[in-house]
Amino acid sequence: MDQTNKRTMIDFERVFLVPIMFLLLVGSTAKLITTDPPDTPVRYGDLLGFAYQFLLICFYLSIVILLLVRHDAVAKSTRLAPRALAYVATFLPFLLPFAGGSPAGPVLATTAVTLQASGMAFSAYSLLVLGRSFGVEPQVRRLVQTGPYRKIRHPLYVGEIVQLTGAVLFAPAWAKLAILLAIVALQGYRSIHEERLLEANIPEYTQYKTETKRFIPGIV
Repeated sequence: MDQTNKRTMIDFERVFLVPIMFLLLVGSTAKLITTDPPDTPVRYGDLLGFAYQFLLICFYLSIVILLLVRHDAVAKSTRLAPRALAYVATFLPFLLPFAGGSPAGPVLATTAVTLQASGMAFSAYSLLVLGRSFGVEPQVRRLVQTGPYRKIRHPLYVGEIVQLTGAVLFAPAWAKLAILLAIVALQGYRSIHEERLLEANIPEYTQYKTETKRFIPGIV
């Protein structure tokens, strides 16, 4: 069972993640602004690509704001492995652009951008619903049971995996597939440790677990 620490401490996530997410926000905004407008007539893929980039900006902005205004944690994991692997899972996706791959054909590219945009939309929505309970490390704030959290316990991870699957399909490569599978495994590991911590500190969490699935409604 994870040990917990309820003493007031420096919020490492704010100190470490806010500057990084702000830089990612600036970079994503600059990319959107400097991208040439699509040819006319505008194609389906162009619209989804724009939507994805816009949602990515909203996602980074939301993370920065929520990290600054979120509730204090009432319990935190003191185990090194779950905390460290949470950051590995967070930043491992940034290796995908360096993993090579050949450009996908039109049909696969359209599928890829659809997955990216829909996954990012679901992630942004889940993040906003989670609100001031957001965190990267295994921590306990408040139990959220609205929006996608009514059916599944980790919608943020689901949205990320869908979005990253699209990123892999844009230019498939074995190295990218390996990174994606590693992320899936890490998010599964994170979910287990987060649930243990929540169950140990929130009495109603046990009942919540019986009424929901971890990732896919009605399945798993």
